[in-house]
Amino acid sequence: MARQRERFERTDVPRDNPNRNLIAVIVLVVVFVACGIVVFMAWGRAQAQSHLGDSSLSSSVRKTSSVSDLGYTVSGDTFTGILLLTTDNLDAFKTGGANLSLVELLVYDKTTATGTLVSIPTDAKVSYNGRDTTLAELFNDSGAGVCVSPLSTAANLPVTHVIVSTGTVWDEARSLAGAGVNSLISRASEFLSSIRTDMSSQELLDLAEKVQSAGSDGLSRVDAPMVDETTTDESGNAVSTGYRVIDQASLGLAVGTLVSNEG
Repeated sequence: MARQRERFERTDVPRDNPNRNLIAVIVLVVVFVACGIVVFMAWGRAQAQSHLGDSSLSSSVRKTSSVSDLGYTVSGDTFTGILLLTTDNLDAFKTGGANLSLVELLVYDKTTATGTLVSIPTDAKVSYNGRDTTLAELFNDSGAGVCVSPLSTAANLPVTHVIVSTGTVWDEARSLAGAGVNSLISRASEFLSSIRTDMSSQELLDLAEKVQSAGSDGLSRVDAPMVDETTTDESGNAVSTGYRVIDQASLGLAVGTLVSNEG
């Protein structure tokens, strides 16, 4: 009597499955959706990051001048200057056509971990390419970048970084302190969308921590001392030029970049 052969199923050979095509479609849809989510998140992050590290502002900062002694002694402390320009139109901050509503310069003394927030009038006189003008006019004509070096020269103060913003920055920056670099963008997307700066995310976080650590005791506020500029007419009389200029010596003494020679 012939023996009946036993049949064994091979595990290495796929079996026909009537639902195989459906399963493949579902897998493809899931992969497609997952890829879409990743691309969307990456795009959002890239858009936020694009507001940082602006090359035109970085180039402007490199053209700023050093502090002159003006007959006093230049402080041996190390200072950082963060220039804030507040405008009504971020889209035009490079080319001009935007209005300048507020100018502030945070002069931070790294040596003593203290800072002074200087408020500068938008009608302060600056010179650009041999032409006298005001900060507001220069900003409107040519954009934020060209204002940096003329302002640094006019104030005799360092400008290390620039932030162009549509709103108040310092309180918002203070709220970012304690956030890790990786979570900075996700936690502060609205803040980042309202600024353009040469700073990186790490530098922006460092600034937030400096403002936070200085607190109300270590961060003072002053108005830039201004004087009416005069010239001499043919008769030797003093005549106003119509411009207001920053009193560089008084401002330098107020923020600590200059030290009196007495004593």
